Amino acid sequence: MTLLETVAFPVLFIWFVGLLLTLFRRDLEPHWKFFFFLVFCFYLVQFFPEFWEGVARWKENPKAEALLWISAMGNSIYVFLFFLWPLVLIRIYYSASNNLSKTLIPALAYGTVLYWALFFLWTMYSKEFNGWLHQIFTNK
Repeated sequence: MTLLETVAFPVLFIWFVGLLLTLFRRDLEPHWKFFFFLVFCFYLVQFFPEFWEGVARWKENPKAEALLWISAMGNSIYVFLFFLWPLVLIRIYYSASNNLSKTLIPALAYGTVLYWALFFLWTMYSKEFNGWLHQIFTNK
């Protein structure tokens, strides 16, 4: 199973919740709300087979699916940082405001180092951590 197949259901579900919250905001103009809805619908149609497979897996075994999501979200962050770093560096270079650079640079740098530390610990102790997660999810 690919990373996309694994995370399609939780990402689209979180996106749907965010969309609902955004639709109830009073300060956003209706054309933006409509645009957000169209973008969500586009991706839902685009990834509907993967989404529906995720729903079926969730119905079959929700505990195992939740464990799979935790691992897949960690891998997704890894891929996301790979794409984010070059874009942020270009954005920092072309930024007219020093405030953006002063807040963005530490946040991204510390966030990346924290992610790498957690990723390293996950890699080194994945067997123990997976056992611990399995125990938490199966005992409750």
